[in-house]
Amino acid sequence: MNQSEVPVVPMPTILIVDDSPSYLTALLDRLERHGFLIVLAQTAAEGLMRAEFAEPDLILLDVVMPDIDGFETCRRLKAGKRTKDVPVIFMTGLTDPKQKVTGFDAGGVDYITKPFQIEEVLARVNTHLALRRATRELQDMVATLDRAREDLVRNEKLAGLGALVAGIAHELNTPIGNSLMASTTFEMQTDDIHHHMTGEGGVTRKEFEKYIENARLSVDILSRNLHRAADIVTNFKQVAVDQTSSQRRSFLLEEVIAANLLTLQPTIKRTPFVIERRVPPDLMMDSYPGPLGQVVTNLINNAILHGYEGRCEGLIAVTAQLSAQGWVTLSVEDHGVGIPRADLQRIFDPFFTTKLGVGGSGLGLHIVHNIVTEILGGRIDVSSEVGGGTRITLTLPMSAPLR
Repeated sequence: MNQSEVPVVPMPTILIVDDSPSYLTALLDRLERHGFLIVLAQTAAEGLMRAEFAEPDLILLDVVMPDIDGFETCRRLKAGKRTKDVPVIFMTGLTDPKQKVTGFDAGGVDYITKPFQIEEVLARVNTHLALRRATRELQDMVATLDRAREDLVRNEKLAGLGALVAGIAHELNTPIGNSLMASTTFEMQTDDIHHHMTGEGGVTRKEFEKYIENARLSVDILSRNLHRAADIVTNFKQVAVDQTSSQRRSFLLEEVIAANLLTLQPTIKRTPFVIERRVPPDLMMDSYPGPLGQVVTNLINNAILHGYEGRCEGLIAVTAQLSAQGWVTLSVEDHGVGIPRADLQRIFDPFFTTKLGVGGSGLGLHIVHNIVTEILGGRIDVSSEVGGGTRITLTLPMSAPLR
């Protein structure tokens, strides 16, 4: 790539609204040194106008201003079509907790206390800019999915894609809500301990130990819920990913199955279940080993998590054979709890799961169905009886269709 081809990444734009020239000058100087494009306004009216036309990535907004205060300014920003999604961080010398609640109700995302430390300002600015970028990426992803949905509906394919968008919003709501609650609680506890530390009485050992205990609990809640949200988004991306990224080549099916089972060993070792492989060693395919391996991995994980739920032993058989000229049958079978007849027709639907909200996103078998039918050019069938186990069978061409 030559110099003319290097992509230009625009500098983040920050609008600062403050009636104090000294604060404006200080923030302008320090933030510009760190690569931000700064737009200044000394009144609320000027700030609203500049927010409309400058399209900032973030707004630093003073609370105490003449005419229109920061809270009302924030409400007007949130009511504007072009500014409603821009994060607003309040700057204030006020320490009344009720004022903070008012600010959050008005639509603010954070507070910076005056006189500020530039390190704190940079940390909060960078955090909310990162969240803003992540939100935009998710919005772009949803927009892309919406366009795909329109194409699929026109072709009478995957008419239930609307449930996918609704499902991702539903699934993300719980971990994000829990994370927000934990972070807000931890912020309040930190403010309390800081108030005690700077006061005349100081902090007792018991108070500090309680703070540490609460901190550990908050970090645990945040970690678990954010990992959960990340897993959901990763699975969501797999559904919407451009399938042309798959690599095609000739391979021995037995080698691909063995390699994928090897990557599953850390998971399998923690369970009492046994994986049995019966695949002809000379069965050659010209297809997409990456997506095929993902299918096998998902089916085995599904058997472990759902097929043998509550069981202390069990066998999962992975079997392949030539079924007809140019076709291969590959099956994954367990002898576990089975699937109720009423659910058999729905198990490949997006976000269909009997464990919604308690660990199941409902995307696993939907992804499997898409890979088998759209990438590998085959079909997938399921047979099951309650208490009698489940067998999922893939019928695949030895030479996948050209894409």
